[in-house]
Amino acid sequence: MSIALIFIYIMAITIGVLVTIVPIINGSNTQSLGTIKVSYYHYISAFITGLVAWFLYDQSLTISGLSHVPIHYYLGGILGLSVILLMNHYAIRIKAIHVAILPFLGQMVMGLLLDYWLFQLFNVKMILGLVIVLCGLYIQSKE
Repeated sequence: MSIALIFIYIMAITIGVLVTIVPIINGSNTQSLGTIKVSYYHYISAFITGLVAWFLYDQSLTISGLSHVPIHYYLGGILGLSVILLMNHYAIRIKAIHVAILPFLGQMVMGLLLDYWLFQLFNVKMILGLVIVLCGLYIQSKE
């Protein structure tokens, strides 16, 4: 097994753990700092991480080149900010398992919509999987 493959597996595990832990930490920080401050710190850390990745890997994009990027490409940042604000606000009000599952469901729904909108693909298996997860979430929340 190559070093690169081992590194990829380690990164995948690390990201999987962080996807579960970060919303819980953000929820507890929201109680003491407030939703806006926690979201601000979250985005500042993501911005710094993005800058580091940009400096390390790809410097072909310049600041002046950003004006040529289509405006709808920036919607990801706006949607991401909205999701972080909502997740930080509701993380202290819902169960931890829901904090982990809801972003996953959002990604599945958005993937389905983008596949249909961009490629005219309609995946019945993904919709069935989404319905099964939603049913499980509903059953689990009734307990």
